[in-house]
Amino acid sequence: MNSNCESYGQAGLENLIIRKVYGQDQIRYLRCHCCGAEFSERKNTAFWNTKIPESRAIKVGRQIAEGTSIKGTSRLTYTHPDTVKRLTLKFGQHAQEFHEQEAQQLDIDVLEMDERHGYVATKKQQCWDAVSIDAASKFIVHVEVGPRNTNLIESLMRGSHRRLAHPQDLVLMTDGEASYRTLFPVIFGVSYLPPVKAQWVDLPTPSIGFLEPLLTSKSSSIVRDKS
Repeated sequence: MNSNCESYGQAGLENLIIRKVYGQDQIRYLRCHCCGAEFSERKNTAFWNTKIPESRAIKVGRQIAEGTSIKGTSRLTYTHPDTVKRLTLKFGQHAQEFHEQEAQQLDIDVLEMDERHGYVATKKQQCWDAVSIDAASKFIVHVEVGPRNTNLIESLMRGSHRRLAHPQDLVLMTDGEASYRTLFPVIFGVSYLPPVKAQWVDLPTPSIGFLEPLLTSKSSSIVRDKS
């Protein structure tokens, strides 16, 4: 694959021919008419140089996507743990690049941000990941990994900001961590409204049946500056 070719990255030009097929999966080996470069159809894909059947690599990817552990994925797919680790890294890098390309100019009005605690490989390697999610669709907008501090929150907010089509017209839902309150006006250019405590109201008891107390308000977050 030649990035200097005039046809590079352009679909539908019919400049590629199949020179041969190889391997158990009958992978096509292609040649470009324009520049003469030859390359596998898997080049620059998540399956490049996987060394196992494509069907099994897909099974590995599906298990990892569902949160199955390395050892669990190895047992369920009959794949060596080292191979699972290698594929997990490759799939993750490919997914990150794809997300970076596609998750741009997102039309989102309400954004949720939160952090969660976990570990890598062993519980001694503890780590936090901070996530921003579209409240309506639950689409993951941005993820940052690292120690739970102001730098992590700032990276999450700046990464989310650059993906939004209208970041100045946004409601942000958080857990109230102080860093959100201080950084949101700086990064998004809107003011912070403190959360409102929930209040319970007792309604008159009906003549028939029993009515539970009604929760009349819920936590608010950050709103657009109307000034």
